[in-house]
Amino acid sequence: MNEELKRILLDDLKLEEAALRPELSLENAGLDSLTIVALSMSLFDRFGLEISEEDLQGAASVGEIDRIVEQRRKNGRINE
Repeated sequence: MNEELKRILLDDLKLEEAALRPELSLENAGLDSLTIVALSMSLFDRFGLEISEEDLQGAASVGEIDRIVEQRRKNGRINE
């Protein structure tokens, strides 16, 4: 997992280290709708990426969120 994303999840969103397992569903990791909104805002603040709450909520797992972030950072896909 990307270290910056990991820091957001642990420090900003106060998730437990155990919640960062890539195979965990968002619900099992503790990512409810309010936390997803906060994650979206943090991703914009840290990376300049606008990833909608809908895109994040559509992720099946914590690992998929990591892939979405990395893909958009690599491709320079901002403001989606």
